[in-house]
Amino acid sequence: MDAMSDLRGKLHQSWGWLLALGLVLMLFGGLILTTPLGVVTATLTTEIWIAAALVVGGVLQLAHGLKAKDWNGRIWQMLGGIVFIFGGVLAFVYPQLGLESLTLIVAATLVIQGVTSLLVSGGIPEWTGRKWLILSAVLSIVAGLLVLFDLPSSAGWTLGTIVGAVLLLQGVSLTLLGLEVRRTSASA
Repeated sequence: MDAMSDLRGKLHQSWGWLLALGLVLMLFGGLILTTPLGVVTATLTTEIWIAAALVVGGVLQLAHGLKAKDWNGRIWQMLGGIVFIFGGVLAFVYPQLGLESLTLIVAATLVIQGVTSLLVSGGIPEWTGRKWLILSAVLSIVAGLLVLFDLPSSAGWTLGTIVGAVLLLQGVSLTLLGLEVRRTSASA
């Protein structure tokens, strides 16, 4: 049995969590990008959407990691979920710290999540959609670093735009992974 078949077998038991996580991230990414003025100025509404997206996405990511017991990448998946939850909770609990603080929290969360996604993709052998997972991880890291290096001026327009785009792309990559695992495991 090759490494990809073994991985598909391990992930098949949790493909639904991957699919749900991908769909939720795409939904939140789309909502953030289409919130009126959310792309131009990071309003409180956009901050709440971002915090909610981080918490819900983190919970689903953590649940997937817990469900995929035999998968060696599950620790990185769970760590990424914990980081998302932590960043989202901070954004909810401390909105009075201002837009710059929230931007810093979200930027750091994006960088750490991108690193953990890269580590997860390293545990996935050749898969047709792996490039999307790697692309979303790299985009997440780059987006987080761009926001960090451009503070405080990045606190306005970039928060909604970058976070929405990153969540949308991560959602697409995880949805593709979930569907691929389901499809190939069902045919095996």
